[in-house]
Amino acid sequence: MRRTLSKRWKFAAAAGALLLLAPIAGWLALTYEPRYYRDMVPLGGMPREQIAGKAKHFVARGLQLRNDICTEPTWEAVFSDEEVNAWLAQDLVTHFADQLPPEVREPRILFESDRVVLAFRLDRGMFSSVVTVIARPRIPADNTVELTLEKIRAGILPVPADQVLDRIIERGRIYGVDVAWHKVEGTPVVRLRYSPNPDRDDVRLDDVDVRAGRIRLAGRSDRARGVFLLPTLPSRRILQSNFPREIFQYGSSGSSASSRGRRVRRASPTS
Repeated sequence: MRRTLSKRWKFAAAAGALLLLAPIAGWLALTYEPRYYRDMVPLGGMPREQIAGKAKHFVARGLQLRNDICTEPTWEAVFSDEEVNAWLAQDLVTHFADQLPPEVREPRILFESDRVVLAFRLDRGMFSSVVTVIARPRIPADNTVELTLEKIRAGILPVPADQVLDRIIERGRIYGVDVAWHKVEGTPVVRLRYSPNPDRDDVRLDDVDVRAGRIRLAGRSDRARGVFLLPTLPSRRILQSNFPREIFQYGSSGSSASSRGRRVRRASPTS
């Protein structure tokens, strides 16, 4: 009888310990931070000036790619994950913070052989988890990128695809990207298609090549189909009709027309 009671007490004590430890274990699993993410958030201790330089380099490469698409029959660009992360750490949070959902912060990118790792911090109530998405990209058709999602995790716990993808798809459609996802043999596959102008198909993305530390984009533009619509500055008459006349005057009210013209030119954008 005593042995039976002793076994019952031991079982009850073990069950109670498990009940107490289970929430702690779940919390630790949910809040686990991968080492690579811990290293990328401060960008490996990189000096602030170096981060700013890499962010500017990323922007310059992006502008050059845009110009090549507008003027060249074939184009390509290579971006390193250091440059992308420097831009994410500096320019994104400074100038485009409103483009992210409020619960998402500190996104980072890692380029590995044939796959892209996206990680970001997700705040949900009292919990803050590092969500990791590992994807393999391919180009099944012009201007279409397919991402096979190998893993989606919060900490070390797997996350259902719809909990992450539905929000991403919603944001992508706001910016004109046709995004959808489905499952292939149980694996989520995201399909993204983007066209600068729905009425034209002369710009085509042909290749996405991911290697350790960098990504290469390549495509072509059919110049015979037309040119991009380039932005034009408003005329002086339109500016005068929308802004106070004093803005266009240089000096006193009796200033000459040439002086007013110089004032307009000085106020014009230099880029």
